[in-house]
Amino acid sequence: MHLKFKQQIDNFIGGSLVAFHLLPVRMLGKILRLNHKLDKSPHHIIVIKMLGLGSLILAGDALLALKKKYPNANFILIGGSALKNTAPLLQLFDTIWTIDDSGFFRMIKSTIVIVYRCLKLRNKWCFDFEVYSRLTTIFALYTFSKNRFGFEFEKVNFRNYLNTHNTYFNQFIPTEENYNMMAIEAGAKVDERYYLPQKTESSRRTIIVINNTCSDLSIQRKLESIQVAELINDLYHQTEFSIALAGAPSDRLANIKAIELSGINDAVRVLNWAGQLSFNQYLEQLALHAQAIITIDSAPLHIAARLGIPIVAVWGPTQPQSLAPQWLRQSIKYKEMNLKVHCSPCVHQTKELPCKGDNFCMKDFLTANIILELQALLHEKQ
Repeated sequence: MHLKFKQQIDNFIGGSLVAFHLLPVRMLGKILRLNHKLDKSPHHIIVIKMLGLGSLILAGDALLALKKKYPNANFILIGGSALKNTAPLLQLFDTIWTIDDSGFFRMIKSTIVIVYRCLKLRNKWCFDFEVYSRLTTIFALYTFSKNRFGFEFEKVNFRNYLNTHNTYFNQFIPTEENYNMMAIEAGAKVDERYYLPQKTESSRRTIIVINNTCSDLSIQRKLESIQVAELINDLYHQTEFSIALAGAPSDRLANIKAIELSGINDAVRVLNWAGQLSFNQYLEQLALHAQAIITIDSAPLHIAARLGIPIVAVWGPTQPQSLAPQWLRQSIKYKEMNLKVHCSPCVHQTKELPCKGDNFCMKDFLTANIILELQALLHEKQ
């Protein structure tokens, strides 16, 4: 299913279910007067995150803290199909249950199956990591977890009556700090940074990675194919590095187009990783061979940060102040580029984008300036 259709389902069906459940849940809460204190460690911790590998990585510190606080708990991730093959590589979850969101009726069926699995678990807590979703709030409710943690702010204030514990989602601070606060309110102490598992052997770092891929949450984050082509051309002629274009299988054709536009016909130095590498292989190549990455705001930015790889981050319709961790923005291994146009950030803030999809906040970047930032980053790293 397309993202917009999923959002419509969440708005209409999720909204109706929220309205239907508000009064009964409040009445039952007053009648039963259940104990929601955190005085007994859970046997199971359920985490709901339907979309966004990058968000799970941002939540890595919080999840690590929860695992340290509750070492005997079985950590279960409930997520969409997109996370099925990638989430296991984070090594943060013992079990992963996937909701098949490829079709409406498949989604209904797989959701019922997973709800049934949750009902069979005893002494469980549920953490809803989705910020805006109505359906995941209802899903968390139907896990019948003793304690249900979620984010609350003006747009989703109904959660005050459906969750047992709510964390204020501050839109003006780095997102990872909101995840950390949820973990703190669950009794954990966030005192360690999460890094992606990787091999430790030394290797020559001979590749500059270009990442122009992102989820359907906001394709306006992407550079134009001609911009990527210019980056390939400049890197090819101005450096000795190989150039690798990252991406999922669905990005392969876009990468081929960019390579063709660059005019470079060298399959040895210009590599198209999209659809060629598994996620595990991708992590391995990044960890062992990437000298640096040029990336838009998407999961590979956060992956590179957690691997300690130098980053040139190109921002447009999203806001680095809230999406890039402060420790990363202060690092000598990070260069941030942002045209700071008047209407940015717009994604996640408004349903209708001010530019109507004509993302000049990305189109107007001069690739020569991106290369200059990369050169400065590599010089400082020496």
